[in-house]
Amino acid sequence: MPPVWFPFAALAVIILMSVWRTLAVARLYNVRAFSFGKFPHIQSFAQRVWKVAVAAALAFALLAWLAPHWSQVLGAPVWADQPLLAWTGATIMSLSAGLIFVAQIQMGPSWRVGVPEEGPGALVAHGLYRWSRNPIFVGMIGALVGLFLSAPHIGTGALLTGTWIVAAIQVRLEEDALRDAHGEAYERYARIVGRWFGRRGTAS
Repeated sequence: MPPVWFPFAALAVIILMSVWRTLAVARLYNVRAFSFGKFPHIQSFAQRVWKVAVAAALAFALLAWLAPHWSQVLGAPVWADQPLLAWTGATIMSLSAGLIFVAQIQMGPSWRVGVPEEGPGALVAHGLYRWSRNPIFVGMIGALVGLFLSAPHIGTGALLTGTWIVAAIQVRLEEDALRDAHGEAYERYARIVGRWFGRRGTAS
């Protein structure tokens, strides 16, 4: 079995490196890297949901580490303690953390948390973004899939489902902002690269 503290540590690393990258971009490029100013009514709600999701993920990971008996209280299935499941979850969380880190670095000065009122930065279409328009969101969902496999119960299942729904909404808001900012260049990019992963050949 992987260490019981691993899910909490993996989530903490993802959060800390995201905070570091946000602060670094703001300092190096003098931009607002953390802002939900565009589409304020929807994004203000999404921002609150993201904060709750982060807190819930850390709380569930902490419970799995320090109070594992709570998994049974939260409806863990009989197969929850299978070593293969735990190792699969730990592997997915590790890969997701790496994916998020690389994707954040490859965004360069265009890295944002949310969509600021002035819109997104330059369009990024290289590296991981040649294969996914939203590799960071893929990594975030992957991390929660890993958490669910590491500590499968009603709480982590609901967290995964709710976060997936909010991510789908946030992605569409960001796509609208990118269309407004980059027009046909973004439309060509979207015709080639899938929203979550995969390429569709060349734009016509």
